Amino acid sequence: MPEDQTNPNNEGGYTPASFEKRAAAWTGVVYVLMLLFILNFTLFTGGRQLPGTFPLFLVPISVALAVVVVHRMRNGTIAGGTPGGVMVLAMCAVGIVTGLSLGVPALLAALGV
Repeated sequence: MPEDQTNPNNEGGYTPASFEKRAAAWTGVVYVLMLLFILNFTLFTGGRQLPGTFPLFLVPISVALAVVVVHRMRNGTIAGGTPGGVMVLAMCAVGIVTGLSLGVPALLAALGV
């Protein structure tokens, strides 16, 4: 059996997940919480929906991608170098601003605030 290169001591055969996998896992947790909120809202309000809140689903993935890109830029492993990383960060910022500017007013209107 070959030795694990990421864990030189190979203690117990445990290899921690990469940064990207952990970021993806936390993004999944956020999406589950968002879906639980939407489903519970619909269930407990007698079938009322939250129209116009779909752009909010753009925010978690934009944040996770921005965090991964910043991490890779610090390590020097970003594809496309610094200019590519800056372009991706700009697109992530656009996604966050768009998601929040379209989703939050719709959510507040649906909740009656």
